[in-house]
Amino acid sequence: MIYQNKIVAYSFTFLSAILILLSFTLSGNAQTLYSCEKPDSVSPFLYTVNQSTGATLTTTEITLAGEIVNGCTGMAKDPTTGVCWMILNITEPETTNPRVLVTVDEVTGVATLIGDTGEAFSTIAFDADGTLYGVTGDGASPPETLFTLSKANGLPTFVQTLGNGEDGEAIAFNPRDGLLYHASGTGDLNTDQIFETVNLQNGIVTPIFLSGDPDSSETTALVYSGNNRFFRVEGEELGQITANGFESSIADFDHQSKGLALDCGIPGFPTETTIPTLSEWGLIAMAGVLGIVGFMVIRRRKLMA
Repeated sequence: MIYQNKIVAYSFTFLSAILILLSFTLSGNAQTLYSCEKPDSVSPFLYTVNQSTGATLTTTEITLAGEIVNGCTGMAKDPTTGVCWMILNITEPETTNPRVLVTVDEVTGVATLIGDTGEAFSTIAFDADGTLYGVTGDGASPPETLFTLSKANGLPTFVQTLGNGEDGEAIAFNPRDGLLYHASGTGDLNTDQIFETVNLQNGIVTPIFLSGDPDSSETTALVYSGNNRFFRVEGEELGQITANGFESSIADFDHQSKGLALDCGIPGFPTETTIPTLSEWGLIAMAGVLGIVGFMVIRRRKLMA
């Protein structure tokens, strides 16, 4: 009887350890979600926000030496360095609505000028190799066009014309399939408002059918969050959209967001969490059963002592 009790106790301990490890795998790593405020804000801020409630956790004013910052029109993290980049709208008498490329210290909000893009970019994203892409807005010349942006001086290089969808542009890179995702437009789904992928190797654009709980407003910011999902913002509303176009709402922000980034200061993309296989679910269930049995055996031994 004592031998059987030891077997149960050892099995319980071993499988409980496995259960704990699996729970860590399922929970994934905590992520910090950053949001930057759109132009024409009273004071342009960099926010950290709660991913579940949309509540603001911290606010840091974005500053650029010698310039008045009106807000951002795009934000993205370079996965090779962890540095967060922005397109800032600044007050410049010689230029109409200038948009400059900067890096930003996520702790202090201090921006470092890289260069004037010379175009009205409305969104940016990095691929896995650290190449920076940007799409011009509808008011630009040329509008709704994909460029690469030099990380040395901000100068754009033409890639291809996009053009699908009405007003509003947002892009994000999916490291899982190597495609750039593009959201554009307002109004009727799948006609005026579209979601599509761009193959950066051959330029092929593939439409994605929108479904779920979509809004008719434009997507103002988009960032990959792991497991073929993206955080997306429509003005002040934080939501989620899958790689196959299923949208869902999460919560409201207290500000108008024009850029999102995850884990500024930390290189890489979000950790892909693994869904347990059937055998892993079986192991979890067995650990739970043996836990109960082990507890009963220990309790019985104490009563008999």
